[in-house]
Amino acid sequence: DFIQHKRPDLEITPKMNMMIVSALAFGLFLIGIVYTTRVGSNLLDVADHFCPTYCLLFVALVEYVLIAWKYGAEKMVEDIQNCAPPQWQQYIYGKAMAFQMKFIGPIGISFILVMALIDEFDGDSLVANDSGWRTYGGYPTGVIICLGWGSVVLPVSFFLCSAIKAYATGVTTPEQPSASDDVKPTQTVSTRAGDNTPPNEPSGSEP
Repeated sequence: DFIQHKRPDLEITPKMNMMIVSALAFGLFLIGIVYTTRVGSNLLDVADHFCPTYCLLFVALVEYVLIAWKYGAEKMVEDIQNCAPPQWQQYIYGKAMAFQMKFIGPIGISFILVMALIDEFDGDSLVANDSGWRTYGGYPTGVIICLGWGSVVLPVSFFLCSAIKAYATGVTTPEQPSASDDVKPTQTVSTRAGDNTPPNEPSGSEP
């Protein structure tokens, strides 16, 4: 889907699709081999500390902002009410849910994110490594920068660049078919007595 979105003119055949999936699986396999080495548990500890913590918090914050302020909190509540069974709709408090989407959720996640960053640079988890730097768990500085912060900066930067590009070009949502595309041509049927001409065919005999 990503390739077809970037290159809609490219025709992906089943053979090409198999090659793409195989190359992707092989690349991920090579990345996963690192975690099977003797230091694999340490590398996994670093990746598991940085990537889920900051990436998930960032994604949750972006989802709150996009749903509440871009899509519309009231519209989201209306969608929830329409999808809920009738006996449950009385328990859906629209104003409270909209207020939570707009303010409580984003503020709470932002506070957690800020506190996590403060603890990252001045917290109990920092231990001096062999180079004298205080890092998470006392791991080497290169591992913290490349594997730790790299797993956070790369996906966040990719998302921000894609969002800025989409906003600059005006392409923020997929193109939807217009209402005129769904209108089928109507057939004109004659109601005159004795006229057995099929629809959309000229009346009278051809020479």
